[in-house]
Amino acid sequence: MKILIAAVVMLVSGSAVAGVGELAAVAGDFVEGLSEEHREAVVYDLKDDARATWSNLPTVMSPPAGVMLGELSDDQRHLVHLMFQLSMSSQGYAKAHGIMWLDDILRDIEQANLTGGDDDDPIRVLMADTRSSGNYAIAVFGTPGETRWGWKVTGHHLAVNVSVIDGQIALTPGFYGSNPRIIQAGPYAGFAPLAAESRLGLEFLGDLTEAQRKKAIIGDERPQDVIEGPGRRGSLEKFEGISSKELNDAQLGALQRLVGEYVRNAKPKTAGEHLDAIAGAGWENVWFSWRGPADGSAEYYYRVHGPRILIEYNLQNPNHDHAVVRDPVNDYGEDWLGHHYTEVHPSNEEAFARLRELTGS
Repeated sequence: MKILIAAVVMLVSGSAVAGVGELAAVAGDFVEGLSEEHREAVVYDLKDDARATWSNLPTVMSPPAGVMLGELSDDQRHLVHLMFQLSMSSQGYAKAHGIMWLDDILRDIEQANLTGGDDDDPIRVLMADTRSSGNYAIAVFGTPGETRWGWKVTGHHLAVNVSVIDGQIALTPGFYGSNPRIIQAGPYAGFAPLAAESRLGLEFLGDLTEAQRKKAIIGDERPQDVIEGPGRRGSLEKFEGISSKELNDAQLGALQRLVGEYVRNAKPKTAGEHLDAIAGAGWENVWFSWRGPADGSAEYYYRVHGPRILIEYNLQNPNHDHAVVRDPVNDYGEDWLGHHYTEVHPSNEEAFARLRELTGS
């Protein structure tokens, strides 16, 4: 049995190394095939702070680094999809592209809600017109094929940050949101790309005893948004709620399934390394907190927080949610890279000021 396990480990390790090489080759082909103008917009130095400058806002409110997918040719978009598939698990890839596709659905919904007359608010018109699965930007950092490089895609409700450092891949920080959270009508009624994130959080809270829930629920109302969103890392210094030291084995298993739902958006080797890091720092040092009604009857928020994991989920309204996952030590592969990035993000005031400027309102 030990020999069999060793053989399996060797196969997984060899496959992971090959995967890193294949990702670099595809990314290299993508960069090589860009026009000079697009290449100048897409490629940055690895240590440029643009790596840590991302947003979940619509790109019209917070222009991202890189080039919009909608500006690329079909062949180039094929390569971008391959980069996603080689960087993420099938689960993560499905979520990411489900979120992007939702922007096309949201455009139809918002345009249908406009009257088409002079009374339409110009900002609402602009927002509806610019919803698009093509309005997500790709940027590459460093040179694919070298030992250290990275890439990202960012746009409305999605930020995928990929670091390739000395044969290892990191997939944090990540932002995932959905609006609509569940499509309500039409041929895709019921589609929900983040269904498990909400369900597993509610299930874990429901598995707690009444005494445990009293510790876990630390407020009646959710915050306005996830707290350590773009540009706000390091905002949470204290662990809150209930410590996993107080969980029985079944409850701890439920918490680990919840964490796994986020971490396993990455490829198995990447996810395994992150889960090993969480375990190395001690599952007993992981905390869970909840704000809002325990039955999910109104908007709620939960957080899983430990030395090597930070997950926040915020139900913005009954059909709109935000989630962020971070590794407090190794976002952007910083621990492996030995370099710290400065995160930058416009304030809400700046983002809406841009909308007013664009619409003259």
